[in-house]
Amino acid sequence: MKHLIKFLVLSLCCAIALSCAKQQPTFRIGVSQCSADDWREKMNDEIRREIMFQPGAEVEIRSADDSNEKQISDIEYFAANGFDIIICAPNEADAITPIIQKVYNEGIPVIIFDRDINGESYTAHMAVDNEGIGAEAARYACTFFKQKERIKVLEIEGLPGSTPARDRHRGFAAEAERTGLIDIVGSGVGNWNNIDAARVADSLLTLFPDIDIIYAHNDRMAIGCREVTLRHHRPDIKIIGIDAAPNIGIRAVADGVIDVTFLYPTEGYSLVRTAMHILRHEPFLRHSLTPASPAVDHSNAEILLLQNEALREETNKILLLKTQVDNYWQQHSAQTWLSWALGLVLLLAMVTIFVVLRAYWTRRQQQQLLQQQNALLQAERDKQQQLNRQLAEATRSKLMFFTNVSHDLRTPLTLIAEPIEQLASATNLTPQQLTLASLARKNVKILKRLINQTLDLRKYDNGKLALHLTEAPLGQLIGEWGDAFRPEARKRDIGLHIDVAKAEGLTMAVDVEKMERIVYNLLSNAFKFTPANGQIAVSCAIEGERVVMSVSDNGMGMSSEEQRQVFDRFYQADQAHAQGSGIGLSLVKAFVNMHGGEIGVVSAPGQGSTFTVELPITHVSEPAATAAPLLSPRDIAIELGNVPSANGQSPASTNKRDPASTDNDKPLLLVIDDNDDLRLLVSQLMQEQYHIITACNGQEGLAMAARYVPDLIVCDVMMPVMDGLECCRRLKHEVSTSHIPVLMLTACSMDEQKLEGYESGADAYVAKPFNGELLQAQCKSLVDNRRLIHDVYSAASREPASPSAAKPLPQHSANPLPRSIDSEFYQRFLDLLKAQMANADLNADTMAAQMGLGRSQFYRKIKALTNYSPIEILRKYRLKTARQQLIQTQQSISEIAYSTGFTSPAYFAKCYRDEYGQTPSEERENLASPHGI
Repeated sequence: MKHLIKFLVLSLCCAIALSCAKQQPTFRIGVSQCSADDWREKMNDEIRREIMFQPGAEVEIRSADDSNEKQISDIEYFAANGFDIIICAPNEADAITPIIQKVYNEGIPVIIFDRDINGESYTAHMAVDNEGIGAEAARYACTFFKQKERIKVLEIEGLPGSTPARDRHRGFAAEAERTGLIDIVGSGVGNWNNIDAARVADSLLTLFPDIDIIYAHNDRMAIGCREVTLRHHRPDIKIIGIDAAPNIGIRAVADGVIDVTFLYPTEGYSLVRTAMHILRHEPFLRHSLTPASPAVDHSNAEILLLQNEALREETNKILLLKTQVDNYWQQHSAQTWLSWALGLVLLLAMVTIFVVLRAYWTRRQQQQLLQQQNALLQAERDKQQQLNRQLAEATRSKLMFFTNVSHDLRTPLTLIAEPIEQLASATNLTPQQLTLASLARKNVKILKRLINQTLDLRKYDNGKLALHLTEAPLGQLIGEWGDAFRPEARKRDIGLHIDVAKAEGLTMAVDVEKMERIVYNLLSNAFKFTPANGQIAVSCAIEGERVVMSVSDNGMGMSSEEQRQVFDRFYQADQAHAQGSGIGLSLVKAFVNMHGGEIGVVSAPGQGSTFTVELPITHVSEPAATAAPLLSPRDIAIELGNVPSANGQSPASTNKRDPASTDNDKPLLLVIDDNDDLRLLVSQLMQEQYHIITACNGQEGLAMAARYVPDLIVCDVMMPVMDGLECCRRLKHEVSTSHIPVLMLTACSMDEQKLEGYESGADAYVAKPFNGELLQAQCKSLVDNRRLIHDVYSAASREPASPSAAKPLPQHSANPLPRSIDSEFYQRFLDLLKAQMANADLNADTMAAQMGLGRSQFYRKIKALTNYSPIEILRKYRLKTARQQLIQTQQSISEIAYSTGFTSPAYFAKCYRDEYGQTPSEERENLASPHGI
């Protein structure tokens, strides 16, 4: 229904627009007149009159007022504003020709009339026979003085460079020479106006006083010349003009001012018709020349004036009629619009009534339905409120239980902490025992701090956390607390910059203990997320009535989403790769709020973070605090630093040793975990049975596995950069690492996560916290199972090979088969041996290159699958093939040796005896004797 209403409204709008819109002109015609004299005004009237009979066309006329620059500007205006055709009377040919050529070349049709241009860059040219008019003027001049042998004439020409002036002179001069009765004794330029013409005529009459006729190229100059003859008392001089414009030339003849004028046809209607023929692509004359007209003298001047007046009246009538037609059309349009509007309004009213009635019934039905739904929602709301009350009670009970448990944990934690501290300080422990005791001491301190923070947050929520304000030198204290981190900064090669000079001498009311914990939490976070060779800066300054402290680093940074939630409680603990409990920053914000201050963070991924704390400067009467610091550099080093391993090295330093240089009897174990302490613990537990290398995330572990090809991988699930599941998936899809068993460590023991791990290719799971003996047993089981698979491959390698086929694996074996990717790899290896067996230069490097692996990767892969090196397998394969040929063929021993890739028969015999206990010759003799069968 809504769509129907929209359709009707749109239809009404379209009808109104169509009925009210006037017919837009189809063609636009631009007319550029070189001047604005009465002859051109007559032409303009004819153009306007003719355009009324051309529907779909409009005209704009511009006058250049005898200025070349103005006419060029007018033509550019027509071209720039999309006029369809340009009609031009050039002021001067040389000046106007370039712009005409430009617009003509741009594809705009051009009609040249009255005057000419240089060349033929136009669509049509319409002109009057100016030479014929000049000749007619000469012939008429001869009729004035029939008795004279020679008639003396002064010629007043038009504008220099004007083609009509040039042609009118040529026609007059040619006829004067032909008749032999006329002498042009002098000439001057009148520039088409009476003032210049009068000045020139005055000078010429002074020079040539015995003149009979003045021939002027237009009527205005002729009238100016008559004024001059009267001043010179020569009314007898005959004046000839050209144009015969009604209001000037013909009127001057009728009034006796000039003697004769020649009609210069305007042909405005012909210009418009030719333009329309061009625009409508109809036939037209490209060149048209209007012949000269008869003279206008005293005999016909009055008649022509009357005819012109009658024509003007008829034109006015036509204009009036057109105006009336336009008015009638507007009335018709208005009535049409009103009819459409009334019809649509009636239709819309009917539809509206229908819609209203339908909406009424629909609303009644919806009200009934809403009443039923409201009843259900009310019941659901009551149920939800009951559940919320139960949830709030459960949450309160959980928090209370958690707080009570935290209180209860303090006692056993204290009993654990002191013995661990004593053990870590003992001098009679083995290096491994000392490492394990240091690990325990470090994590006991971390656990103790977390419990204290949890209890403080609970007190803050209950409003029981007290603020003990004393006057303290805050700037000095911040500098001292920051200096406690310098030993740890030196260990990690981190630049620590402390700037408290702007707060030097500042004493204000703060809770010293809580401020120290604020500084500790912010700095420990900065150290946690800043890599080696990074930068950490601590500053404190006074800004007005507030003190501003900031801690910035150039570490990993945070996204905008993390910045919005970084101060939320337990936020970090909810993340997939959490590196903390999410309590520290929440407690920092609580302490800052208790001081009446604000805390904020500015960060960007990969560009570090800056935490800013602003506190109001207040004072109390309590004396300046002198309490000892809660955390010493030793405590910071224990909690933030890495625990050295039993050999005095950090876990990362184990990677600096080449695994190939260690005891080859020990399997190689790769430990992948983002926690330094956990990597150290696993290394300490497994160092007796394995050679250990470590990686801090999945991406680094993937690279190390491809490089060293370990015998076993222990991998954590939750890690930054690349988690354990993705790392395991990629390991199992790489040819060089697909055979390596992977043991996953996880803090989450849900079946769904274990299922995802097994789908990624994991071989076993161990949940945190794990038992060391269980971890050792799991690792031993995985390595032993892999050795069983070695036996399968070894059995395949000991199978006798025929020249036609190789048996890489037994089809029926009690041992478990290896994964398909390893079977495919080994089959490709056997195919390579079969194809290249006769090549005596075949070595491990060539085989590794053809298998698409590095030499060490290829060696460890084959060793892990078969327990043999590639060269040993190649030699055994050659010997098996050679023994089969000894038994089944009559080839000589030398032929067999060379065909199986041995460099000489002697070397072949030596290897054969080492493998089978007898030489090839002895083998063939035993086969030939009756007892050898």
